Amino acid sequence: MTTDRLKAALESDIPGCLFALRFDDEGRAEPGGAADVDRIGAPGEGFVWLHLDLNDPRVHALLARLAFLDENARKTLLGPIDAQFIEHSGDVVRGAFVDHERTIVGRIPQTGYLRFAVGERFLISARDRPLSAVESTRVALSAGFLAETPLDLFETIVGHLCDELGKMIYELTLALDRIEEHIVGDGKGPRERTALGATRRAALRLAREVNGLRSPLLRLEATLSEPEQEDLKELGGRLSRRAEILAHDLAEVQDRARLLQDELNAIAGLVTNDRLYVLTVVTTLLLPATFVTGFFGMNTKSLPFTEIDYGTAYAGALCLAASLVAFVIIRRMGLTRPRDGDEGSKPPRS
Repeated sequence: MTTDRLKAALESDIPGCLFALRFDDEGRAEPGGAADVDRIGAPGEGFVWLHLDLNDPRVHALLARLAFLDENARKTLLGPIDAQFIEHSGDVVRGAFVDHERTIVGRIPQTGYLRFAVGERFLISARDRPLSAVESTRVALSAGFLAETPLDLFETIVGHLCDELGKMIYELTLALDRIEEHIVGDGKGPRERTALGATRRAALRLAREVNGLRSPLLRLEATLSEPEQEDLKELGGRLSRRAEILAHDLAEVQDRARLLQDELNAIAGLVTNDRLYVLTVVTTLLLPATFVTGFFGMNTKSLPFTEIDYGTAYAGALCLAASLVAFVIIRRMGLTRPRDGDEGSKPPRS
């Protein structure tokens, strides 16, 4: 069993902070404390990562102590957010991305915003619920992963976010595989309508998240032009390419889901046509018999078979004969023969 080397950081003595990690000049993470908050921005080696709990009212006082943060950065970390974004002003990169909530049992569908502010010697993140990317990054750092700069750490966090999105896309692909197998293989296609609908809804929600992640990264890469911003521009390029791959894979999943939906609709149409076909044949066979029974049901004089023994039997035989004549007629017209494709739909004998 692997020991969590950074578990002590979770018992932070910093009010409003979930954990603090300090990084040496080689990029190795160690549990941090209140003293590390005071040295953020001061000359020296390494940097600090603070992860804040927005549910703790003391977080406002903590951010007020950080004089190196401007008003825009504080607003990003504390203010209301309704969309994913990333902005660059001065030496600070700030923004928010959507990530999935993480519990003891793993990832769950609920999402939340991961807010961040990245500077030359610090990375400050904040959330109001446990998120997958942050925990995955902390575990990786505990296992020995090195992050030499705050931008490296930020890229690692977003990378884990992309990895989680990739896993979700793969799960959607497996779900479509099962649905397709049922549609094509065992004739249970109509039963998969609900499962396919749920998969398409999940893909639609995921597409919003992926596109919301891709667009800010593309804008970040496109807007940076100063030589001193080259590292940040390259970072935006690498992350935007990962988001592009996710968007491409997800678009293929959505296209495949739409094709399966069309196939299900076609199968439903065939089933409806088969039922209408049977109903039409049965109605045609019973129509002459219905005419006969209607004829003998008239309250008029001199009806046949009313004055002889076994008249009801004769009338019944006449109904059967009428239906038999109708059957012969529709048989000669070819309406009861297998339609084109019905015989070919049966699997070949081995």
